Amino acid sequence: MGKHILFLVHGMGDTKPGWSKEVQQLIRGLYNKYNQLSLLVPFDQNFAFQEIYYNDKFDERRKAWKEHADQVLQAISQGGLDANAAKLLAGYAAETDRETFLNTHVLDVILYRFIPQIAEQIRNAVRLQILETLKAQPQTDTLRWSIIAHSLGTSVTHDTLHAMYTQSGVAGALPPSVTRCQVLTMLANVSRVLETDADVYTSVVHPDVNPACGVCDYFLNARHEWDPIPVPKQFRPLDDWPNVETRRDNRYQSLLINAIESKNVHDFLHYLKNPKVHIPLFRTLTWQSIIDDATATAASAQYEASTPIGQFQGWIAKLKKIWPSEQSGWRDTIKTFRSFQDLLNKDD
Repeated sequence: MGKHILFLVHGMGDTKPGWSKEVQQLIRGLYNKYNQLSLLVPFDQNFAFQEIYYNDKFDERRKAWKEHADQVLQAISQGGLDANAAKLLAGYAAETDRETFLNTHVLDVILYRFIPQIAEQIRNAVRLQILETLKAQPQTDTLRWSIIAHSLGTSVTHDTLHAMYTQSGVAGALPPSVTRCQVLTMLANVSRVLETDADVYTSVVHPDVNPACGVCDYFLNARHEWDPIPVPKQFRPLDDWPNVETRRDNRYQSLLINAIESKNVHDFLHYLKNPKVHIPLFRTLTWQSIIDDATATAASAQYEASTPIGQFQGWIAKLKKIWPSEQSGWRDTIKTFRSFQDLLNKDD
Protein backbone atom coordinates (compact mmCIF):
# COMPACT_ATOMS: atom_id res chain seq x y z
CA MET A 1 0.00 0.00 0.00
CA GLY A 2 1.30 3.45 -0.91
CA LYS A 3 1.89 6.19 1.61
CA HIS A 4 -0.81 8.59 2.71
CA ILE A 5 0.04 11.94 1.09
CA LEU A 6 -0.25 15.04 3.26
CA PHE A 7 -0.59 18.14 1.09
CA LEU A 8 0.46 21.33 2.90
CA VAL A 9 -0.97 24.64 1.61
CA HIS A 10 0.52 27.96 2.74
CA GLY A 11 -1.33 31.17 3.55
CA MET A 12 -0.60 34.84 2.86
CA GLY A 13 2.88 36.31 2.97
CA ASP A 14 6.05 36.33 0.92
CA THR A 15 6.41 32.55 0.96
CA LYS A 16 9.36 30.82 -0.73
CA PRO A 17 9.74 27.27 -2.12
CA GLY A 18 10.63 24.97 0.76
CA TRP A 19 8.37 26.98 3.08
CA SER A 20 6.87 23.81 4.63
CA LYS A 21 10.08 22.37 6.09
CA GLU A 22 9.29 23.58 9.61
CA VAL A 23 5.69 22.43 9.33
CA GLN A 24 6.79 18.97 8.27
CA GLN A 25 9.28 18.73 11.13
CA LEU A 26 6.67 19.84 13.63
CA ILE A 27 4.00 17.39 12.46
CA ARG A 28 6.44 14.47 12.43
CA GLY A 29 7.76 15.40 15.88
CA LEU A 30 4.31 15.80 17.41
CA TYR A 31 3.15 12.53 15.87
CA ASN A 32 6.10 10.62 17.28
CA LYS A 33 5.40 11.91 20.80
CA TYR A 34 2.40 9.60 21.00
CA ASN A 35 3.58 6.01 21.48
CA GLN A 36 0.32 4.62 20.17
CA LEU A 37 0.94 6.30 16.84
CA SER A 38 4.68 5.77 16.47
CA LEU A 39 4.43 2.06 17.34
CA LEU A 40 1.25 1.08 15.52
CA VAL A 41 1.40 3.43 12.51
CA PRO A 42 5.03 4.63 12.12
CA PHE A 43 4.94 8.01 10.45
CA ASP A 44 7.64 7.64 7.81
CA GLN A 45 6.37 4.23 6.76
CA ASN A 46 2.81 5.45 6.29
CA PHE A 47 2.88 9.16 5.40
CA ALA A 48 4.63 11.46 2.93
CA PHE A 49 4.45 15.25 2.68
CA GLN A 50 3.79 17.22 -0.48
CA GLU A 51 4.32 20.97 -0.37
CA ILE A 52 1.90 23.12 -2.37
CA TYR A 53 3.28 26.44 -3.56
CA TYR A 54 1.46 29.24 -5.38
CA ASN A 55 3.03 32.46 -4.09
CA ASP A 56 4.91 33.02 -7.34
CA LYS A 57 1.61 33.77 -9.08
CA PHE A 58 1.45 37.05 -7.15
CA ASP A 59 4.95 38.22 -8.10
CA GLU A 60 4.08 40.06 -11.32
CA ARG A 61 1.26 41.98 -9.66
CA ARG A 62 3.43 42.81 -6.65
CA LYS A 63 5.99 44.31 -9.01
CA ALA A 64 3.24 46.26 -10.76
CA TRP A 65 1.98 47.49 -7.39
CA LYS A 66 5.41 48.88 -6.51
CA GLU A 67 5.69 50.69 -9.84
CA HIS A 68 2.10 51.58 -10.70
CA ALA A 69 -0.09 51.21 -7.61
CA ASP A 70 -2.84 53.37 -9.12
CA GLN A 71 -3.31 50.99 -12.05
CA VAL A 72 -3.41 47.94 -9.81
CA LEU A 73 -5.92 49.70 -7.55
CA GLN A 74 -8.07 50.41 -10.60
CA ALA A 75 -8.03 46.73 -11.55
CA ILE A 76 -8.89 45.70 -8.00
CA SER A 77 -11.74 48.23 -7.87
CA GLN A 78 -13.09 46.94 -11.16
CA GLY A 79 -13.09 43.50 -9.55
CA GLY A 80 -15.47 44.74 -6.86
CA LEU A 81 -13.44 46.28 -4.03
CA ASP A 82 -15.51 49.12 -2.58
CA ALA A 83 -14.36 52.73 -2.83
CA ASN A 84 -13.64 53.18 0.90
CA ALA A 85 -11.39 50.12 0.98
CA ALA A 86 -9.65 51.20 -2.23
CA LYS A 87 -9.02 54.64 -0.71
CA LEU A 88 -7.46 53.00 2.34
CA LEU A 89 -5.18 50.89 0.14
CA ALA A 90 -4.19 54.01 -1.80
CA GLY A 91 -3.13 55.61 1.47
CA TYR A 92 -1.06 52.58 2.37
CA ALA A 93 0.52 52.66 -1.10
CA ALA A 94 1.86 56.15 -0.38
CA GLU A 95 3.71 55.00 2.72
CA THR A 96 7.44 54.46 2.50
CA ASP A 97 7.32 51.27 4.60
CA ARG A 98 4.59 49.55 2.61
CA GLU A 99 6.95 46.67 1.79
CA THR A 100 6.38 45.13 5.19
CA PHE A 101 2.62 44.97 4.83
CA LEU A 102 1.13 45.41 1.39
CA ASN A 103 3.68 43.40 -0.54
CA THR A 104 3.91 40.55 1.94
CA HIS A 105 0.46 40.23 3.49
CA VAL A 106 -2.84 41.85 2.62
CA LEU A 107 -2.09 42.47 -1.06
CA ASP A 108 -2.10 38.71 -1.71
CA VAL A 109 -5.55 38.43 -0.18
CA ILE A 110 -6.94 41.39 -2.12
CA LEU A 111 -5.46 40.20 -5.42
CA TYR A 112 -6.87 36.72 -4.94
CA ARG A 113 -10.33 37.99 -4.03
CA PHE A 114 -10.75 40.80 -6.56
CA ILE A 115 -8.73 39.86 -9.65
CA PRO A 116 -10.32 36.73 -11.14
CA GLN A 117 -7.42 36.04 -13.51
CA ILE A 118 -4.98 35.70 -10.62
CA ALA A 119 -7.38 33.52 -8.63
CA GLU A 120 -7.81 31.24 -11.64
CA GLN A 121 -4.05 30.98 -12.18
CA ILE A 122 -3.57 30.00 -8.55
CA ARG A 123 -6.37 27.44 -8.54
CA ASN A 124 -5.06 25.86 -11.72
CA ALA A 125 -1.53 25.72 -10.32
CA VAL A 126 -2.68 24.09 -7.09
CA ARG A 127 -4.97 21.67 -8.91
CA LEU A 128 -2.12 20.63 -11.19
CA GLN A 129 0.21 20.04 -8.24
CA ILE A 130 -2.37 17.86 -6.51
CA LEU A 131 -3.31 15.86 -9.61
CA GLU A 132 0.28 15.32 -10.72
CA THR A 133 1.18 14.01 -7.28
CA LEU A 134 -1.80 11.65 -7.25
CA LYS A 135 -1.10 10.43 -10.77
CA ALA A 136 2.49 9.68 -9.82
CA GLN A 137 1.39 7.09 -7.26
CA PRO A 138 1.60 3.41 -8.28
CA GLN A 139 -1.61 2.38 -10.01
CA THR A 140 -1.87 -0.70 -7.80
CA ASP A 141 -2.06 1.46 -4.69
CA THR A 142 -5.20 2.82 -3.12
CA LEU A 143 -4.89 6.60 -3.12
CA ARG A 144 -4.85 8.06 0.35
CA TRP A 145 -4.43 11.80 0.72
CA SER A 146 -5.30 14.68 2.99
CA ILE A 147 -4.83 18.45 3.02
CA ILE A 148 -3.72 20.84 5.76
CA ALA A 149 -4.33 24.45 4.69
CA HIS A 150 -3.73 27.72 6.49
CA SER A 151 -5.20 31.23 6.19
CA LEU A 152 -5.40 32.34 2.53
CA GLY A 153 -4.63 28.72 1.68
CA THR A 154 -8.01 27.66 3.10
CA SER A 155 -9.81 29.71 0.44
CA VAL A 156 -7.41 28.55 -2.28
CA THR A 157 -7.96 24.94 -1.19
CA HIS A 158 -11.74 25.28 -1.08
CA ASP A 159 -11.92 26.87 -4.52
CA THR A 160 -9.45 24.40 -6.03
CA LEU A 161 -11.27 21.35 -4.70
CA HIS A 162 -14.61 22.74 -5.83
CA ALA A 163 -13.20 23.18 -9.33
CA MET A 164 -11.59 19.73 -9.31
CA TYR A 165 -14.88 18.02 -8.56
CA THR A 166 -17.30 20.16 -10.57
CA GLN A 167 -15.52 21.57 -13.61
CA SER A 168 -14.42 19.58 -16.61
CA GLY A 169 -10.91 20.44 -17.67
CA VAL A 170 -7.81 18.70 -18.90
CA ALA A 171 -8.33 15.97 -16.33
CA GLY A 172 -12.10 16.24 -16.27
CA ALA A 173 -14.19 16.61 -13.13
CA LEU A 174 -13.32 14.06 -10.46
CA PRO A 175 -16.12 11.96 -8.97
CA PRO A 176 -15.72 11.63 -5.17
CA SER A 177 -16.31 7.88 -5.48
CA VAL A 178 -13.03 7.53 -7.43
CA THR A 179 -10.77 9.46 -5.07
CA ARG A 180 -11.36 12.05 -2.41
CA CYS A 181 -9.48 13.71 0.40
CA GLN A 182 -9.53 11.77 3.65
CA VAL A 183 -9.01 14.69 6.04
CA LEU A 184 -9.42 18.33 5.05
CA THR A 185 -7.92 20.50 7.80
CA MET A 186 -8.57 24.24 7.66
CA LEU A 187 -6.53 26.41 10.02
CA ALA A 188 -7.70 30.03 10.44
CA ASN A 189 -10.35 29.51 7.78
CA VAL A 190 -11.01 32.63 5.66
CA SER A 191 -12.88 30.89 2.86
CA ARG A 192 -16.13 32.74 3.54
CA VAL A 193 -14.75 36.25 3.40
CA LEU A 194 -12.94 35.40 0.16
CA GLU A 195 -15.70 33.42 -1.52
CA THR A 196 -16.74 34.44 -5.03
CA ASP A 197 -18.58 32.00 -7.30
CA ALA A 198 -18.95 29.03 -4.98
CA ASP A 199 -20.74 29.45 -1.65
CA VAL A 200 -18.62 27.62 0.93
CA TYR A 201 -21.70 26.30 2.73
CA THR A 202 -23.37 24.87 -0.37
CA SER A 203 -20.36 23.84 -2.47
CA VAL A 204 -19.19 20.25 -2.86
CA VAL A 205 -16.35 20.94 -0.40
CA HIS A 206 -17.78 19.24 2.64
CA PRO A 207 -17.47 15.91 4.47
CA ASP A 208 -20.05 13.20 3.94
CA VAL A 209 -20.76 9.71 5.22
CA ASN A 210 -21.75 8.85 1.65
CA PRO A 211 -18.52 8.21 -0.33
CA ALA A 212 -20.25 9.43 -3.50
CA CYS A 213 -20.98 12.83 -1.95
CA GLY A 214 -18.72 15.56 -0.62
CA VAL A 215 -15.00 15.76 -1.34
CA CYS A 216 -13.65 14.53 2.00
CA ASP A 217 -14.26 12.00 4.74
CA TYR A 218 -13.47 14.45 7.54
CA PHE A 219 -13.41 18.24 7.78
CA LEU A 220 -11.53 19.83 10.67
CA ASN A 221 -12.00 23.56 11.12
CA ALA A 222 -9.61 25.14 13.64
CA ARG A 223 -9.93 28.70 14.91
CA HIS A 224 -7.94 30.42 17.64
CA GLU A 225 -10.10 32.52 19.92
CA TRP A 226 -7.55 35.38 19.82
CA ASP A 227 -6.77 35.26 16.11
CA PRO A 228 -8.47 38.29 14.50
CA ILE A 229 -7.84 37.23 10.88
CA PRO A 230 -10.62 34.61 10.47
CA VAL A 231 -13.23 36.68 12.35
CA PRO A 232 -14.85 38.65 9.47
CA LYS A 233 -17.50 36.41 7.89
CA GLN A 234 -16.32 33.63 10.16
CA PHE A 235 -16.72 30.06 8.90
CA ARG A 236 -19.38 28.74 11.25
CA PRO A 237 -21.91 26.41 9.59
CA LEU A 238 -25.18 25.42 11.19
CA ASP A 239 -25.39 22.32 13.36
CA ASP A 240 -26.84 20.21 10.53
CA TRP A 241 -24.15 21.12 7.98
CA PRO A 242 -23.73 19.39 5.61
CA ASN A 243 -26.35 16.90 6.80
CA VAL A 244 -27.52 15.32 10.04
CA GLU A 245 -25.96 11.90 9.38
CA THR A 246 -22.50 13.32 8.69
CA ARG A 247 -22.56 15.54 11.79
CA ARG A 248 -23.79 12.65 13.91
CA ASP A 249 -20.78 10.65 12.72
CA ASN A 250 -18.50 13.51 13.88
CA ARG A 251 -17.04 14.00 10.42
CA TYR A 252 -17.15 17.78 10.80
CA GLN A 253 -15.26 19.04 13.84
CA SER A 254 -15.04 22.66 14.96
CA LEU A 255 -11.80 23.02 16.93
CA LEU A 256 -11.81 26.22 19.00
CA ILE A 257 -8.56 26.86 20.86
CA ASN A 258 -7.34 29.70 23.06
CA ALA A 259 -3.96 28.76 24.54
CA ILE A 260 -1.30 31.29 23.52
CA GLU A 261 2.30 30.15 23.05
CA SER A 262 3.51 33.15 21.07
CA LYS A 263 2.09 36.51 20.03
CA ASN A 264 1.52 35.47 16.43
CA VAL A 265 -1.61 33.49 17.18
CA HIS A 266 -2.33 33.36 13.43
CA ASP A 267 0.81 31.37 12.66
CA PHE A 268 0.53 27.94 10.96
CA LEU A 269 2.84 26.32 13.54
CA HIS A 270 1.02 27.94 16.45
CA TYR A 271 -2.20 26.24 15.42
CA LEU A 272 -0.64 22.81 14.94
CA LYS A 273 1.22 22.80 18.25
CA ASN A 274 -2.03 22.75 20.19
CA PRO A 275 -3.11 19.16 21.07
CA LYS A 276 -6.72 20.18 20.53
CA VAL A 277 -5.81 20.58 16.87
CA HIS A 278 -3.18 17.93 16.17
CA ILE A 279 -4.81 15.09 18.12
CA PRO A 280 -8.07 15.25 16.10
CA LEU A 281 -5.89 15.45 12.98
CA PHE A 282 -3.88 12.35 13.92
CA ARG A 283 -7.02 10.47 14.94
CA THR A 284 -8.79 11.12 11.65
CA LEU A 285 -5.66 10.25 9.67
CA THR A 286 -5.47 6.86 11.43
CA TRP A 287 -8.39 5.84 13.62
CA GLN A 288 -10.30 7.60 16.37
CA SER A 289 -9.38 5.34 19.29
CA ILE A 290 -5.63 5.24 18.65
CA ILE A 291 -5.14 8.17 21.05
CA ASP A 292 -7.42 7.52 24.01
CA ASP A 293 -9.31 10.29 25.76
CA ALA A 294 -7.13 10.16 28.87
CA THR A 295 -3.99 10.72 26.79
CA ALA A 296 -5.64 13.55 24.85
CA THR A 297 -6.81 15.25 28.05
CA ALA A 298 -3.37 14.95 29.62
CA ALA A 299 -1.65 16.34 26.51
CA SER A 300 -3.98 19.35 26.43
CA ALA A 301 -3.57 19.98 30.16
CA GLN A 302 0.22 19.84 29.85
CA TYR A 303 0.21 22.22 26.88
CA GLU A 304 -2.07 24.71 28.60
CA ALA A 305 0.01 24.56 31.77
CA SER A 306 3.07 25.46 29.69
CA THR A 307 1.23 28.39 28.09
CA PRO A 308 -0.36 30.26 31.04
CA ILE A 309 -2.78 32.81 29.67
CA GLY A 310 -1.74 35.30 32.34
CA GLN A 311 1.57 36.04 30.63
CA PHE A 312 -0.31 37.29 27.57
CA GLN A 313 -2.95 39.48 29.23
CA GLY A 314 -1.26 42.62 27.92
CA TRP A 315 -1.19 41.16 24.40
CA ILE A 316 -4.87 40.23 24.60
CA ALA A 317 -5.70 43.79 25.69
CA LYS A 318 -3.95 45.09 22.55
CA LEU A 319 -5.80 42.59 20.37
CA LYS A 320 -9.13 43.69 21.81
CA LYS A 321 -8.44 47.24 20.63
CA ILE A 322 -8.14 46.12 16.98
CA TRP A 323 -10.77 43.37 17.12
CA PRO A 324 -12.97 43.23 14.00
CA SER A 325 -16.66 42.54 13.74
CA GLU A 326 -17.95 39.40 12.04
CA GLN A 327 -19.84 41.83 9.78
CA SER A 328 -16.73 43.86 8.90
CA GLY A 329 -16.58 45.21 5.38
CA TRP A 330 -13.39 45.19 3.37
CA ARG A 331 -12.14 48.53 4.68
CA ASP A 332 -12.31 47.38 8.29
CA THR A 333 -10.97 43.93 7.40
CA ILE A 334 -7.90 45.46 5.74
CA LYS A 335 -7.40 47.76 8.73
CA THR A 336 -7.49 44.75 11.05
CA PHE A 337 -4.87 42.94 8.95
CA ARG A 338 -2.67 46.04 9.05
CA SER A 339 -3.13 46.66 12.77
CA PHE A 340 -2.35 43.05 13.64
CA GLN A 341 0.82 43.08 11.55
CA ASP A 342 1.87 46.39 13.12
CA LEU A 343 1.41 44.93 16.60
CA LEU A 344 3.58 41.95 15.71
CA ASN A 345 6.30 44.15 14.25
CA LYS A 346 6.34 46.52 17.22
CA ASP A 347 6.42 43.77 19.81
CA ASP A 348 8.98 41.63 18.03
